[in-house]
Amino acid sequence: MLDVSVLGIGGMMPLPGRPLSAALIRAGGETILWDCGEGTQVAWRASGWPFRPTGTILLSHLHADHVAGLPGVLFQIAHSGREQPVTIYGPPDTRAIVGQLLSIVGGTPFELRVIELDGGCVLPLTPDIVLSTLALRHRVACLGYRLDLPRAGRFDADRARELGVDRSDWSRLQRGETVDGVAPRQVMGPERRGLRLSLITDTSLFDGLVPFVADSDLLICEAMYADDDAEDRALQRGHMTARQSARLAVRAGVQRLLLTHVSPSVTDLEEIVQAARHEYPGAELAAPAATLTLAFDPD
Repeated sequence: MLDVSVLGIGGMMPLPGRPLSAALIRAGGETILWDCGEGTQVAWRASGWPFRPTGTILLSHLHADHVAGLPGVLFQIAHSGREQPVTIYGPPDTRAIVGQLLSIVGGTPFELRVIELDGGCVLPLTPDIVLSTLALRHRVACLGYRLDLPRAGRFDADRARELGVDRSDWSRLQRGETVDGVAPRQVMGPERRGLRLSLITDTSLFDGLVPFVADSDLLICEAMYADDDAEDRALQRGHMTARQSARLAVRAGVQRLLLTHVSPSVTDLEEIVQAARHEYPGAELAAPAATLTLAFDPD
């Protein structure tokens, strides 16, 4: 299961009632923050999510509207009583920018790790989540992120009994351990469909996005402009229109689309929604501080 709370949907600058783009993801008791614009900690408090479980921060790129909130967020995590390490992932030069921002925090009681990534990386993010990255097309180095939560096959209790495995050891088999010569493959069915969350912002539309976000249970995607005539401007500035984001969702076969990172020039947010729904009827504008849950398919 994944819980998701979009903290803000604004791009470039925060506006009254429109915080800058950021989102929280929770799995297995661990909280992940995606992007951290100015004022993120304020929207975070409104969500009701605690700061202490946050062990991972994902930065799409190093423009101010995606990183300027780091000092406040790190301060809040520090004062939540967290002592375990916090890891920040981002594109090249993240380490230098974080170091400069950290200079006004005064240090943290936890170890702060910074890992710089390129597109094409695949790595375990938490015990439950696999992280993949994609190089996006923006004016600076920018990363799209995909979080996959795999799901093991169904456990065959009858087969475990036949093989003489004590019930107290069944959980070890389900965790992938061999017990008294019995391998997990002997009692576990084929891997079932897991969960996929894709996080895409600050990029023009390009073909490589489609396979990267394909079959996502949820795609959170930028929709910078409402006007279809803004496609040339979006391409020049490394962004997408709402209709382009919706086209991506259709081509990739995603199950749910949440729009974010809206230009301050868009005064009527309903225009964003309606433009996207011409292509993807279920498109939604993310509701700041609301929490939604992605659950495994029942079987």
